[in-house]
Amino acid sequence: MDRVDKKLLKQSQARFRVRPVARNAAVTVAIISGAFSAVVATLLIANYVQIRFAAPLDSPGLIELRQEIIKSPAATPELVEQIETLDLLARKAYLTSQGHIRTGAWLLLGGAVVFLAALRLAATFKPRVPSPEAGVARDDFWRVRARARRLIEGAGIGFVALAVLAALFTDLRIPSSSPAPTRFIAPTPRVTPPDWEAVEQNWPSFRGPGSYGVARHTTAPSDWDGASGKNIKWKVEIPLPGRNSPVVWGNRVFLTGATESQRELFAFDADTGQIVWRFMGDGVPGAPPPQLAEDTGYAPSTMVAHGSQVFAIFPTGDVVACGHDGNVFWQKNLGLPDNHYGHSSSLLAYGDLLLVQYDQMKKGKLIALDVYDGHEVWSAPRQYISWASPACIPSAQGPQLILNSEKNVDSYDPVSGKLLWQVKCLDGEVAPSPAYGGGRIFVANEYAMATALTLGGTPEAPTAAAAWEWDEALPDVSSPVGDGTYFYVATSMGYVVCLDAASGKMVWQHEFDEGFYSSPIVVGDRVFVGDKAGVTHVFKTGPEFVLVGDSALGEPIFATPAFLDKRIYIRTEGHLWCVAAEDDG
Repeated sequence: MDRVDKKLLKQSQARFRVRPVARNAAVTVAIISGAFSAVVATLLIANYVQIRFAAPLDSPGLIELRQEIIKSPAATPELVEQIETLDLLARKAYLTSQGHIRTGAWLLLGGAVVFLAALRLAATFKPRVPSPEAGVARDDFWRVRARARRLIEGAGIGFVALAVLAALFTDLRIPSSSPAPTRFIAPTPRVTPPDWEAVEQNWPSFRGPGSYGVARHTTAPSDWDGASGKNIKWKVEIPLPGRNSPVVWGNRVFLTGATESQRELFAFDADTGQIVWRFMGDGVPGAPPPQLAEDTGYAPSTMVAHGSQVFAIFPTGDVVACGHDGNVFWQKNLGLPDNHYGHSSSLLAYGDLLLVQYDQMKKGKLIALDVYDGHEVWSAPRQYISWASPACIPSAQGPQLILNSEKNVDSYDPVSGKLLWQVKCLDGEVAPSPAYGGGRIFVANEYAMATALTLGGTPEAPTAAAAWEWDEALPDVSSPVGDGTYFYVATSMGYVVCLDAASGKMVWQHEFDEGFYSSPIVVGDRVFVGDKAGVTHVFKTGPEFVLVGDSALGEPIFATPAFLDKRIYIRTEGHLWCVAAEDDG
């Protein structure tokens, strides 16, 4: 070391000489806070990885018990209670641990700040002035040391930042888990499922029999008024909000309603509007409500009535099966859906099967549950998510279950769940459900493309191929409908468009003052569609736009009405209405 270096060393030591106790304390604090920060950061990152790539609620014990339930659906109440107890404990433990995630992030930041401050103090109290090795230029030595220090500091800051981001982006909701066991409440008699004739005489599901928007009865009234009471048979308040549509079987009208803390099923007398019974679902023990879009709400999915039974599903993954007298047969949880808007697909029933389009961001599936005890009969994997509802169409090749997704239109065998065909023709966040008429399926979505698919093949091997496309006024919520010759599209901007089913050419277009969320329904030679202001527009089917009438209820209409002989059941924002023809008994 030359004389200049020795002089600099003496000056540095003289300038920064302090008591050793203070320096030692700073070093000790730096070691403790550094170790603390490293442990917390590691735990936060590990927790994120576990939640992201594993199912923390699916413990081996719970999985084993659930498999036992699946192998033997008629499980004892004791076994079901044991599974529910273990599941509740797991969920409570999960919620408790996840509640500390945000706290851990703040502790990590605090520890990192203390660590850096302690290092600075230790360096200030007693800096060490190193000497370059022999043969190393002094400028190069200090440049290398500065680069190394920046690299170490950058790595530490990056590790802390990664841990903080992991904490911020860790999903604190209860994650999807394996399906919970079925809770049997009352025995369900094995009865013959309703045939198609019985289904058509009622309004069992979203958009009617088969869920493709064509009514069997053609006697619906075309003129009514909510303010004066003209042709209004009754009007009743719905206790809880919801945008699901009414379904009707026999003398019962069924709806669901829900808030963040309440979920209920309602049965109304079809003749008087009186609430006959209501059932409150208790949901998944210990689970917080899912995160939902405001337009979706907590009761978006329409129920399905099927003979002597009625079924409901909520965005929590809870499925409930009831009798028409309000007797609850079974309840089942399918796992909290991973869906950024919330699950909104409606239910459908076919034979002995309750069909659930359970689309999710990952691992979505089409599920068939036995209507009598709720056990899973089959499931089919789904590639892409959607918010549409299934339709079961009576094609020339046999019944086909048609589902939309973000990319494809898929056809399944409703009995076995076998994928029959798949056509890629959709795009975007798809909410409108498929239409059917004249041997063609029609699908559409805003900011994408409308496509008509011609059905072909044989009953053993059905096929579908794109016949034509159309890309002008398109729906984003309302589902299209077909009458066999034309397809009708209602948009949220207020346009109604008629397209030729064979060629895809626009036949006519009409603009209304308000847009549409409710789906149009074909009733004989008329089309009914309610707008967001509460006015139902009725116009003729055919190559010219002929308005039959506009009827107002004074409340927004988002749900799709149910059409029976001489009656219409309409759900508005706050009420359920029965519109009846003048000669209705």
